[in-house]
Amino acid sequence: MKKSLIALTLAALPVAAMADVTLYGTIKAGVETYRTVKHTDGKVTEVKTGSEIADFGSKIGFKGQEDLGNGLKAIWQLEQSASIAGTNSGWGNKQSFIGLKGGFGTVRAGNLNSILKSTGDNVNAWESGKATEDVLQVSKISAPEHRYASVRYDSPEFAGFSGSVQYAPKDNSGANGESYHVGLNYQNSGFFAQYAGLFQRHGEGTKATVGEPVEKLQVHRLVGGYDNDALYASVAVQQQDAKLADASNSHNSQTEVAATVAYRFGNVTPRVSYAHGFKGNVAKADEDNTYDQVVVGAEYDFSKRTSALVSAGWLQEGKGANKAVSTASTVGLRHKF
Repeated sequence: MKKSLIALTLAALPVAAMADVTLYGTIKAGVETYRTVKHTDGKVTEVKTGSEIADFGSKIGFKGQEDLGNGLKAIWQLEQSASIAGTNSGWGNKQSFIGLKGGFGTVRAGNLNSILKSTGDNVNAWESGKATEDVLQVSKISAPEHRYASVRYDSPEFAGFSGSVQYAPKDNSGANGESYHVGLNYQNSGFFAQYAGLFQRHGEGTKATVGEPVEKLQVHRLVGGYDNDALYASVAVQQQDAKLADASNSHNSQTEVAATVAYRFGNVTPRVSYAHGFKGNVAKADEDNTYDQVVVGAEYDFSKRTSALVSAGWLQEGKGANKAVSTASTVGLRHKF
């Protein structure tokens, strides 16, 4: 029996050696507290408080590649959410694809991050649970970031420049229509700049349109900054414009800005972010979509894979007598494998 097992194991070794498959993932969670106070006509009309153990977006994935010769490779990835709170189900619900990679660049098809979402790490570097993401993450400016069943091309880098184009068909977009995406990147000596654009025909709109159905939606984002071994700094500017699908056909828009600075001291990396939403045209004339937000926190690296996280956030939506003020804090742990 033992000899049979050994022979079976040895027979499988060449197959295992040929397969280029990587198992990877991140487990991250923490304890959060939050409080929101709403003011209407100068009076407190609602107070919400809570605390919970929250998953911060844990995931598990498999990826691999096969050398097809002449510099061409077949690449694939299957990634899914893996909440330790047990709230996720299904395979391939995060970025999952199959494609080809070579000297011409990379072509992929599947459930892909939009080009806007690919710039997201330089806009929102924070971790939190769903209940606190508006306060503990720079999530309002990140609202147009999505994942689409789409085809995407990413060019190789030429003198620091690279570009991307992406198309999501209507029949793969659910309640939203077809969308087109474009991006341009530049990096040199730690400095970087990114542009990402989205054009969508028909859809559910964004927070800038108070959830109204739209006929056309455009989002333009410009990000610039500096990133070396210790210092990180970035500034992002984003403009959204949506033409409503109702009888008014009015244009609803908002401009937002966000900035983040971080500096690494040994194993500790403190970070601070500020975001502001300027008042724009909205579906309802009396709706105030301005906001101000501050998030502060730090990470402590126990190792290259395991880090402790702590952060606190403040968010004010609206101004004057009609506003909502939210605060939140979290302490968590993240492990990558």
